[in-house]
Amino acid sequence: MRLFGHAHQDWTYELILLDADGTLFDYDRAEKCAIETTFHDFGLDFSDQTLARYRSVNDALWKELERGNITSADLRVERFRRLLAEIPGAEREGSSSFDVEALSRCYLRHLAGGSYLIEGAEDICRYMAERCDLAILTNGIAEVQRSRLSKSVLRDIIPHIIISEEVGLSKPDPRIFEYAMDVLGRPRRDAVLMVGDSLSSDIRGGVNAGIHTCWYNPHGATCGQDLVPTYEIRALEELRLLL
Repeated sequence: MRLFGHAHQDWTYELILLDADGTLFDYDRAEKCAIETTFHDFGLDFSDQTLARYRSVNDALWKELERGNITSADLRVERFRRLLAEIPGAEREGSSSFDVEALSRCYLRHLAGGSYLIEGAEDICRYMAERCDLAILTNGIAEVQRSRLSKSVLRDIIPHIIISEEVGLSKPDPRIFEYAMDVLGRPRRDAVLMVGDSLSSDIRGGVNAGIHTCWYNPHGATCGQDLVPTYEIRALEELRLLL
């Protein structure tokens, strides 16, 4: 575990806010399975290149969501509209916006079943749940996130889930963090920790809200100079050191 600046290990956390995708859930695996199955269902060719193109388009649109430039409802369809426009032959004769919407619905249905956990997620959540309150704070799509949590063992460990689509606010907007703290009993601000893998939404949002942050960075990415998390960890097990 890496500590930054004034950080030390003497804090007592009453509430830990946890990102879902890429932090607790293996979203990459769920995403690949869902899009590959969806393309098969629609008779479209699928390849690693298709997956890479989808992820590029999708990531760009989620950044737009974080900036408030697109709604979750528009994002879920627009990503497939843009993807199909980039794949030669994918726009079959007679295709229409209905086809794209049907593709999106099929994809979300498959994605909602992908409740794969990141290694160590269950154990660390059980450990933390005995010591403080836990809540998931996610920018994901409500029907997908609630389904995946309900199919996961985490449903019995983490009692609260706050979803941007339901609140009408997305990380890194500090107002969604304020909403979460209001719902969860308004703990002391210095007793709240945000844990997530995204610098732009989880860490930026936590910093904007004035709470401590823990960057889950399993791949050893570089943190920008303008954004300093309170802690950095490479494995979820390291969260034990903070409690």
